[in-house]
Amino acid sequence: MALAEKYRAPLTSLSFAQSVYERPVTEHDQPDLLPKVLADPQSRVMMLSELGAAINGESLLLIPGPDYRASEQEQFVYLGRDKQHLFVLAMVDAVALGEAEKFTWATLREAFNILDAAQAELFVEAQAIANWRRNEVFCPRCGSELRPSTSGWVQRCVSNGHELFPRTDPAVIAAIIDSEDRLLLGANSTFKSTMYSVLAGFVEAGESLESAVRREIFEESGVLVGDVAYRGSQPWPMPRSLMLGFTGEALSTQLVPDGAEILDLRWFTREQLRSELSAGTLEVPRSISIAHALIRSWYGEALPEAPSK
Repeated sequence: MALAEKYRAPLTSLSFAQSVYERPVTEHDQPDLLPKVLADPQSRVMMLSELGAAINGESLLLIPGPDYRASEQEQFVYLGRDKQHLFVLAMVDAVALGEAEKFTWATLREAFNILDAAQAELFVEAQAIANWRRNEVFCPRCGSELRPSTSGWVQRCVSNGHELFPRTDPAVIAAIIDSEDRLLLGANSTFKSTMYSVLAGFVEAGESLESAVRREIFEESGVLVGDVAYRGSQPWPMPRSLMLGFTGEALSTQLVPDGAEILDLRWFTREQLRSELSAGTLEVPRSISIAHALIRSWYGEALPEAPSK
């Protein structure tokens, strides 16, 4: 039996799925692009360190390019533009900067609770490219130093000219639904004790997305999956994932958690999920995540919240 049409529709209001920024990739090769952008009064520089992004109140600290005073160690990446501004990432050292009065550092997870959707998206892009830049520092062919080029989006070997491009690891995440219209949720070993979510895993080499869904679900739960439907995607740079969301049809219902990554598994009716969420005995991922969107789509409306203590 194939999935119902309501489980095949694209997810709506998915965070970071519709970019508000233009990434002018065709301009990146211009050798003077970064200096020109930094000199533009409409440019804005965001700072990202090993401790997170510089936050001022409930906003990213965005400094006009001509006013930004960089140290010799800082590296820049051109992030793109909206209708008003050009945005540049400054990769900085928090220790070298020392204590600051005008801002605090916030990680991406912390910033999700602070920033509006547009600034959160800018942070996601900046974090993704910074993670790659900080980890790719030597040429995989000869071990020589890599230096940034193409407005920060390429790392080039100083010895042989080999170019490296940003890495993104595809991962599938799936809402599995059985013949009784119940949803499969699991407790991951990395979650706090009351957190349950839909199951996810990385795509292996030479594997299709649909095959990855079926394999991951069987490995983690013992459930056989038939029909699968793609629902949407979300960048998740922790450290460099692209989450690809699916709904899948359960062909079996016996649950066998793997005991390592997945500690517990349960089938939920809507009434059961509503009761536990309202009582605060169970939690699901935050609303900004694709996991929440998949659960909410199955539930059919906004998920209930536990009363404040």
